[in-house]
Amino acid sequence: MLKKNGSILILTIILIIASSLTLSAFDVKIEDEVKVKKKNIILGDIAEFKNISQNNLAKINKIDLGQAPIPGYKKYINKELVKLMIKKEGFKPQEYRLNFADQIVIRRDSKQIKSDVIEKHLKNVIEKSLTNMVDKYSVDINLRQNSLTIPDQDYELKILKHRKIKVGQTTIPIGIDINGKEYKRLYVPVEITAYRKSYVAKRYISQGTKVKRKDFEYKLVEVDNFEDEKLIEKNTNLFQNNIELSYSLKQGDVLKKNNYNNPYLINWGDSVEAKVIVGDIELSLMVTARERGKQGEFIKVENPDNRHQFQAKVISPQLVELRKN
Repeated sequence: MLKKNGSILILTIILIIASSLTLSAFDVKIEDEVKVKKKNIILGDIAEFKNISQNNLAKINKIDLGQAPIPGYKKYINKELVKLMIKKEGFKPQEYRLNFADQIVIRRDSKQIKSDVIEKHLKNVIEKSLTNMVDKYSVDINLRQNSLTIPDQDYELKILKHRKIKVGQTTIPIGIDINGKEYKRLYVPVEITAYRKSYVAKRYISQGTKVKRKDFEYKLVEVDNFEDEKLIEKNTNLFQNNIELSYSLKQGDVLKKNNYNNPYLINWGDSVEAKVIVGDIELSLMVTARERGKQGEFIKVENPDNRHQFQAKVISPQLVELRKN
């Protein structure tokens, strides 16, 4: 009898302990289909927890169940995987209950970036770059995709700065940044046509001919370089300096700085006027050239009254200039 009563007592104690363990177990609930935004599936983002302590919640919330599907697609997660990952955090089977199907569907939220949004952004950036570089231009963008699928998060389009924008057909890399990191990179085909105003020959002009304004028309011409430094600006005194062509120009050819011989405007020993400008004060004196020089070059000149020598800029065959702040 005593033995029987003892067995009943032990059984009762076991049932009480088991009951208390069951009551203290926390619940993990996941819907049959859930959506995520991050690139990894975090248990805390897809599950609901009940009867769980703050310490346990902190541990189980951060469990990583692997990479999320590509935006717009789905992925399946097994209950056994969740069990295994919870076990790795040190939880025993009797400490929790999994209240969800043997297999759940994970979808990743997505949104579309229309091609015209990317094209408009790219065109605006290119146009800002070209405004002060050329007189006229056209930009043709050929983005082959109608739209691009990305995670449903804020994004920023950035043209990679190391790639220089050039005339003609090229590809321009655009980064799609999410949370300050590059999510995806596109290489967008672009064709840029640029025009600058230049002096164009009205007729055939042979080598050795004096460069005269009447033989040239100042108009838009297509260029293959945004910063062609050989082109001649409209307000030039080139036509007043008796400069000769170094080689012939056909009708329609553009006059450039390498088309003509740039003679020395001032030779050694020439007597020329020197204009000296110091702040708001300006004075002139006659000096003697001690070097020869072309237009825009600095040469050494000498004041014949006191033999003082200084550097001055060649302006014309009769004039040099010295400016001081």
